[in-house]
Amino acid sequence: MFHQYGLYGFHFFPFPIVLTLLLFISFLIARSYGYFGSDRSKQTEPPEPTQRNSEALEILKRRLAKGEIDEEEFGKRFQVLRQNL
Repeated sequence: MFHQYGLYGFHFFPFPIVLTLLLFISFLIARSYGYFGSDRSKQTEPPEPTQRNSEALEILKRRLAKGEIDEEEFGKRFQVLRQNL
């Protein structure tokens, strides 16, 4: 009676192990594609300019201090610098 299921009734014994491994592998694949990680849409403000834009930012600040550009122009150009990180 038990021989028809193979291994004396333990035919479905590896099922939980295989299911756990499949879920773990699926999790790793999903994580590699960015499904589980930092949510970039929650960032409300872009980060500060990096080192490569720091020189341009210093020039922009000097032009504002000298009066060559007004605050509105400074704000527009500063936003362009922040977008081009």
